[in-house]
Amino acid sequence: MSELSVSIKNAVKTFRRFNHPGWRALDALGVRVPSKKYDTFSAISGISLDIKRGEKIALIGRNGAGKSTLLRVISGQMQLDTGSVTVNGRTQALMELGTGFHPDFTGIDNIRSSLAYQGISGAHVRKVTEEIIEFTELEDFISRPVREYSAGMYARLAFAVATAVTPEILIIDEILGAGDAYFVGKSIQRMRDLTSQGATILFVSHDMSAVQLLCDRGIWIEKGAIRADGDVLKVSKAYLASIREDEEARTRARSMQISKRLAMDNSGRTDLRIYRLVGLGGKLPNSPITVGGIRFGSNDKVSELPLENLDGISRLIMESGVTNWSPVRTVDKITVRDFGNFGGRFPHAPFQIDWSGMPGSDRWLELTVRDPLGQPWVLEYYDHVAASYKPLLEINPSDENNSDWEIHRVTCFEQLQNGQEEGIGQDKNNDISDLQELGADDRYGAGPINITGFGFYDDEGTRRHTLISGTRASSVIAYSSLEVVTDPVAVVAIYRPDGTCAMQVTSNRDGYKIGALRDKGYIRVSFDPLYLGPGDYIASIALFKELNLASKIEPEAYDLHDRCYAIKILPPIGIGVDIGIVNQPSEWRVDA
Repeated sequence: MSELSVSIKNAVKTFRRFNHPGWRALDALGVRVPSKKYDTFSAISGISLDIKRGEKIALIGRNGAGKSTLLRVISGQMQLDTGSVTVNGRTQALMELGTGFHPDFTGIDNIRSSLAYQGISGAHVRKVTEEIIEFTELEDFISRPVREYSAGMYARLAFAVATAVTPEILIIDEILGAGDAYFVGKSIQRMRDLTSQGATILFVSHDMSAVQLLCDRGIWIEKGAIRADGDVLKVSKAYLASIREDEEARTRARSMQISKRLAMDNSGRTDLRIYRLVGLGGKLPNSPITVGGIRFGSNDKVSELPLENLDGISRLIMESGVTNWSPVRTVDKITVRDFGNFGGRFPHAPFQIDWSGMPGSDRWLELTVRDPLGQPWVLEYYDHVAASYKPLLEINPSDENNSDWEIHRVTCFEQLQNGQEEGIGQDKNNDISDLQELGADDRYGAGPINITGFGFYDDEGTRRHTLISGTRASSVIAYSSLEVVTDPVAVVAIYRPDGTCAMQVTSNRDGYKIGALRDKGYIRVSFDPLYLGPGDYIASIALFKELNLASKIEPEAYDLHDRCYAIKILPPIGIGVDIGIVNQPSEWRVDA
């Protein structure tokens, strides 16, 4: 007998995604469908995998990664396009609720029919049936039609029937997610007992605590391929770290005012920069401004960003309904695009440049622009550390009737240290800017000191939009003052989405005095550790003239940003239970 339960070699499985259900129906009938009416999606891309008998395997990955398709191939429900799969042993597969049972049959009838399908008959049926009923604890419902069952009750029955007779290979795909915590724990113990009898477990769940309780080996699948395979704790930690980066990119995309995909593409790439054109005050120009060329270089190396090609690394960022570049057109026999109001949600025209191989100290960027109205506009670059755009070039034309092409060149040297931009997280004196443009309803105050930026930082001093509960963190307020301001009170308040204040810190609560502030600087508050529990939050920040902690009346504000900055708090690594809004540390003892 082979030591392998499952052996997969170079497995490939693709699906056609049709533009309309009608084309799918024609394809099912064998009618040839034009290739323009569908695209091809690779659910499994060249996976090779060996699973030994008795192994407890967790398949980890995001929705759509290819986990369920792989399990369906192993269980025989799907055939591969290319490659091979060898399964040695009887397989039981619990893939989804609603399959395997007849909804109009009672629970007891479905048990008996399922046992008959597994080849169990005679006196043994009664014994196994009693064991199933006892395990499910569904005595009051076992004689009722299954269609009356809740999802959790159905999951109990399906799992108990599938494991009533020890399978050689047990496949479970998220079905236990419908059960309560008590039954999940009970099911995990049952699966442990099965593996002690030689059964192989393939388990898919987004509950990392259940995965780590049951499985010894983890396989992380991403985009149809294996990204990691090894010890389940190590693999699950890497997966959770990627989830954190995904959440980070999701929030970062808001401040970059582009899609999450582009924010992720730019994450960690020190030679890839995003730039954008904006009008006066960060708004769209009244009339389109024509861009006839974008060139960049360093020393003797010169490159040109092709305005008509959107597929390269260095390219315009055009997203329908998001950015505001026009379609390509021809003016004076050259290819151009316009920056103006073209239906984009964000009032800018972004592009990205790959500076690989070009020394940072000699970089330059050149734009060829024509604007007969002579409107002011700004070229900005995205600062990944500050998580905001910063001005690089400001144009304020004096000739309002200039219809000629103008060439604007700017030096693009950015302070780099070990490949990372210096920022306030490393205690450098770089300004940080607001995450977003604040409207009249978001911000108020009488000055003369103003908040010019705000950000959260992790325990390594890196600007983050996601933090882990129970770790060291801090937040930084950047300010600018027109005159000396003595002992203002700084406040950071964090709210739940329903408006409930989850946490508020004030600089004067413990008697601390900020002192005299002038010109520009930063105010930091540290959380060591951050006790805020997992969830989505939004922060308000303020500088008050004074703040009486005994009074409920809001004082006069120098500057207040009301619930403008999103932050997501993630649970501590390895913690799956709900720890609440407050991650409260505690000490336990037993008093005799």
